[in-house]
Amino acid sequence: MTTDLTSLVAAFGGGAGLVAVGRSLLTVIRLVRKGVSVREGKRRVDIVQQRDEALEAARRERERADEQQHRADIEQARADWAETNRQVAVENEQRAREHAAELRVQLVEQAGLARDQLPAWPDMERTIPRAEFDRLRKNNPPANPA
Repeated sequence: MTTDLTSLVAAFGGGAGLVAVGRSLLTVIRLVRKGVSVREGKRRVDIVQQRDEALEAARRERERADEQQHRADIEQARADWAETNRQVAVENEQRAREHAAELRVQLVEQAGLARDQLPAWPDMERTIPRAEFDRLRKNNPPANPA
C-alpha cells in the first residue's frame, strides 16, 4: 500500500507539473500569436507609465504657468491703475493752477488791487498735508470728468 500511495503522490505531482508547463506554453503561444514577447509587454507597460507621468508633469507645469500669468496680469492691472491715477492727479493739479490764475486775474481786475498787494503764490505741494489730502479724498471721492 505504501508503494501505491507513493506512486499516487508522484503521479499527482507529475500531473501538476505538466499542467504548469502546459499553461506556460499556452501563454507563450498566445503572446507569439499576438506578436508580443513577455519582455516587450513589460517594456510597453513601462512606456505607458512614463507617458502618464510626463503628461501629469506637463499638466502641473501648465497650471503653474497659468497661475504665474494670472499674477502678472494682476500686477499689470495695478500698475495701469497707478499710472492712470498719477495722470489724473497731474491733470487736477494743472486745473487747480489754471483756476487759481484766473481768480488772481479777477482779483486784480475787480478789486483794483495792484499785483504787489496780492498774497504770494502758495506752494502747491505743501498747501495741504498728504495725510489730510488722503483723508479728504477717501471721504469725498472725485467725480469722473466725462
